[in-house]
Amino acid sequence: MYSSVIGQRYKAPQTSAIWSYEERVKTMRSLWVALAENQKQLGVSCITQEGIDIMKQQVENINVQAINDYEEKYHHDIMAHLQAYCDLCPAASSFIHLGATSNYINDNCELILVKKSFKILHKKLLCLMEIIKNISLMYADVPTLAYTHLQKAQLITIGKRFTMYYDELHMVLSKWNYHVENTRFRGLCGTVGSEDTLLELLQSREKCRQLNANLANHFGFDNVFEVCNQTYSRSIDVETLHCLSLLCQTIYKIMNDIRLLSSKEEIYEAFGQDQVGSSAMPYKRNPINCEKLCSLCRYVVTQEMGMIHTYMNQWLERSLDDSAIKRIVMPEAFLLCEHILDSSCKTLKTLCFDTEKIKSNVQEHIKCIVSEKIILKGVQEGYSRNEVHEWLRQKILYNNENTALEKLSENISSNPQDYIGNCIDIVHDYYSSSNAHRGEQENITL
Repeated sequence: MYSSVIGQRYKAPQTSAIWSYEERVKTMRSLWVALAENQKQLGVSCITQEGIDIMKQQVENINVQAINDYEEKYHHDIMAHLQAYCDLCPAASSFIHLGATSNYINDNCELILVKKSFKILHKKLLCLMEIIKNISLMYADVPTLAYTHLQKAQLITIGKRFTMYYDELHMVLSKWNYHVENTRFRGLCGTVGSEDTLLELLQSREKCRQLNANLANHFGFDNVFEVCNQTYSRSIDVETLHCLSLLCQTIYKIMNDIRLLSSKEEIYEAFGQDQVGSSAMPYKRNPINCEKLCSLCRYVVTQEMGMIHTYMNQWLERSLDDSAIKRIVMPEAFLLCEHILDSSCKTLKTLCFDTEKIKSNVQEHIKCIVSEKIILKGVQEGYSRNEVHEWLRQKILYNNENTALEKLSENISSNPQDYIGNCIDIVHDYYSSSNAHRGEQENITL
């Protein structure tokens, strides 16, 4: 039978554990336990401590075959899980799932798993940023060609380029933190969000509020949705996929840049002694990890559109066309992002910079780089800026001679360090500022 490469070839051990069948079942059962405990505290008399105790004891006793058999019978996944759990907890079978709907389980379970997954990815993103920071500081003062339109432009430093990558990832991190900290718990809200059954059970609006607040707090959420349909708004899922998409867009950009610079022989991926670059061309050292990462990032980015369409097509208070796609997209996106972050860390940590080649490329282009200094000197000596610009264009592109231009070119430095502007200060100022470290101080709490 087919086995997905996600989590296997593209390993993601921590999020694989979070999104595993067993973890999902345990999370579902913990939601039933928490519901019963809080209903009992709020005065629902039919709930017994004996029943709650046996529920807790059986949370990890998962009989997959029994669950599958019940789903084959009921054609309803939550009813299958519920019946299998009730079989294990006869003392609680009369009140498990009391007042709840399927989406008390499905939606809250997914919110919990998503939050746990972001916690894992948050740490890995910080590791990637730290590696990029180290590269930035190590090469803060090393001149390199900048490229616009993929054409040689002026000079920056390697450190400045990687500081830009760091800042882009920092923006991703900030959006993640905002999203996770502001994602609310669905709680218990009834079949269409009216809380009718809940009100019947608890007999007061205040107890309804208290139950949901207690459940949210139990599972590490600060707030609950104040208004809800049968499901929480699927716009939350769009935002979740958007956060993962932003990460992958940024990593794609970084890895694609490395691929381009690899073709210019300036940067290489680490290459093992026995590694083979090509089955036909033994001299090849292809940037295969960067290429793989771009491919996987592209896959995650495209999943956001599927979730957008899912959100738009939720009819009135709820339709079920969200369930199947969410079962696939949510775990796959998180698993791939874990692998992408781990692989990005490894790739960047072992990245090789050919500083001699970089220096050679700079020297080869220095005759063009000095043009801005010549323009400034010309203006200072009374020439029109556009006039000097045209002289330089004619000289560089068509080798046309110009006496005035030759005079202006005298005593113009050809030292690359004189053409990197404030790059060194930009790097050091950035990392010494509070903004650069804000993401490291922020924690996603469970």
